[in-house]
Amino acid sequence: MVQGCTSDAGKSTLVAGLCRLFARQGLSVAPFKPQNMALNSAVTEEGGEIGRAQALQAIAAKIPLSVHLNPVLLKPNSDTGAQVILQGHCVGNLNAMDYHDYKPKANQAVLESFHILSQQYETLLVEGAGSPAEVNLRENDIANMGFAEQVDCPVILIADIDKGGVFAHIIGTLACLSESEQQRVKGFVINRFRGDPALLQSGLEWLEAKTGKPVLGVLPYLHGLHLDAEDSLAHSEVEKETTRAAFKIIVPMLPHMSNHTDFEPLRLHPEIDFQIISHQQSIPPADLMILPGSKNVINDLQWLKNQGWQAAIETHLRYGGKVIGICGGLQMLGAWILDPEHIEGATEQQAGLHFFDYCTTLTAQKQLRNVSGQLLCNATNTPVAGYEIHSGITTGYPEQAAIQFKNQVTDGAISDDNQLLVTYLHGLFDSPEALSQLLAWAGLKSQTTFDIHAIREQQLERLADSCAKHLNMEMLFDILSRSQPNRTPSVDNALLPNQIEAVYQTIQQRRDMRHFLNTPISATLLDRLLTAAHQAPSVGLIQPWRFIRITDMSLRQQLHQLVEQERQQTANTLNKCKDAFMKLKVEGILECAEVLVVSLSDKRSQEVFGRRTLPEMDIASIGCAIQNLALAARSEGIGVGWVSLFDPKAVAKLLNIPSDDPKDNGKPIAILCLGHVKEFYPSPMLEKENWRKPLDKQQVIFENQWGQPQREAT
Repeated sequence: MVQGCTSDAGKSTLVAGLCRLFARQGLSVAPFKPQNMALNSAVTEEGGEIGRAQALQAIAAKIPLSVHLNPVLLKPNSDTGAQVILQGHCVGNLNAMDYHDYKPKANQAVLESFHILSQQYETLLVEGAGSPAEVNLRENDIANMGFAEQVDCPVILIADIDKGGVFAHIIGTLACLSESEQQRVKGFVINRFRGDPALLQSGLEWLEAKTGKPVLGVLPYLHGLHLDAEDSLAHSEVEKETTRAAFKIIVPMLPHMSNHTDFEPLRLHPEIDFQIISHQQSIPPADLMILPGSKNVINDLQWLKNQGWQAAIETHLRYGGKVIGICGGLQMLGAWILDPEHIEGATEQQAGLHFFDYCTTLTAQKQLRNVSGQLLCNATNTPVAGYEIHSGITTGYPEQAAIQFKNQVTDGAISDDNQLLVTYLHGLFDSPEALSQLLAWAGLKSQTTFDIHAIREQQLERLADSCAKHLNMEMLFDILSRSQPNRTPSVDNALLPNQIEAVYQTIQQRRDMRHFLNTPISATLLDRLLTAAHQAPSVGLIQPWRFIRITDMSLRQQLHQLVEQERQQTANTLNKCKDAFMKLKVEGILECAEVLVVSLSDKRSQEVFGRRTLPEMDIASIGCAIQNLALAARSEGIGVGWVSLFDPKAVAKLLNIPSDDPKDNGKPIAILCLGHVKEFYPSPMLEKENWRKPLDKQQVIFENQWGQPQREAT
């Protein structure tokens, strides 16, 4: 584990360098950061969110991105609070004190992810957060020594000599540690050294004599090292040569600016004068203005207005300038930003800059996905790829989209006068082709091809070379060889304890829901739920389920009418129970986010084992698919309502489900309502409405013979 004497001591860079060095030596290596606080993030292959530094380290290690590389990500959205991302997915906003109480649960996720990675890779390089010397944060620590102690992990301390006082940093850090933690530190790395190493030698000898621990290496200051930053812009990233290029791009330094790594290709491009405009700094003329992503878009929108950016953009456009809005910047350039669920704070609506007429509604459910498609500016179809990380849903775009994805879905917009382009896509400038087309759209006529991926690879190789040359690799490998982290054994292929608990909790809390919020379900999440349903067991692998997604509101209304007709007819047969039955709600079909009609495909070979004597196995299998979907939905916080009050023939006719096809004869089995809910019922709705009490478990579990009670275990 690499821990720093201070923040920004070089932990992330050292881990990245060692990841690349070990990877090119053929080692199975992965980075791991238990807890990260950063506004720069990336999307993993499974659709989760991790810190940008861990994404870079994964690239260095040449492994796929995974949520387990960074199980806890804190994204500050105020001076005292942050959005908490647990294993890739948002669990809510917590202030500092509430997060302190939440740490035991976060620690479970950290240990789970660590053990998963330790089973997949031979070597883990763990990065600490901040400094272990922060004694006020020691209780329930999961980021530094608290984690190292739990898994019995050796520690290397890295200190930045460029800050000054490097020996005091190291000695002071050790003094703040407990005796067992001091013993856990196996050596030191001094980072960013400038000058003649011989001048440092006497200090190194003093440090080793004082602590009894070796200096494992002195890494030089690597001028011009350009790697994805973990969090806020460093001073070197803000200060620019303003005379090197004629084409000027400016970006406001929003108080909660996120994913500023979007601009690395622009910052490093040889023909661009790129400048970040900070608080109360005058806004200079430019060829292109870019509004970046934001973790608190309403707050940052007000900041933009107070700093005079709205008037500056209007003037910029009058003189023919171009504007790009990315993610939060897209939302700010619209007419309104609505926050009915108070995702970002108390403000429920905020007028946008109104350069477009669209409106954005913030929602709790994030859109997290990697995407690819084509840019639609300049009348070209240039390939573009990137990732989306946003919680807003924007409606009312103008006709001209900015990007068309491979699934034919479009993103963003281009204004009628072709002066503004907005998109939710991060990584917009990473592709050399897309970068060239966007700069051409903005007015830069250039033949230069600039590839940020190639630059990144060159810098990682350069960093690895420096580590190999200036670190005592023999001592490092000796530390590794003596390290054997505590691993959770696999007992009969069981899951980890907290995973097991989550499975049983999901089963226990699943409910048939009837009350829904009017909040959309993201396409990514819906696909995950349908995938879970399709992975259900089925007799003879016949997979008899067919799911029909109802997106036509008129069809929804007709389905609701059919259900209401059957509800009235059923009520008329219930005599004394009629009034109680009519209280049961079926309006969910109209209110929920998604409606699925599940149909049984019933024309297959009768010789499939299990069907000759039990043809009902078709229905048993389709029930498993519905239950899979319902359990997956509960784990994601999505409610599912199962409606069975309808005439199957009428629904089949409405949806053109074949009833006499010799190869595929369908029969509707269920109408499923899916959607976000305010809360899950504490008990089944029918029990809550006094319709019926659930049977006791002992009433349905027999032993050997029907009706014979199960004997107590001895």
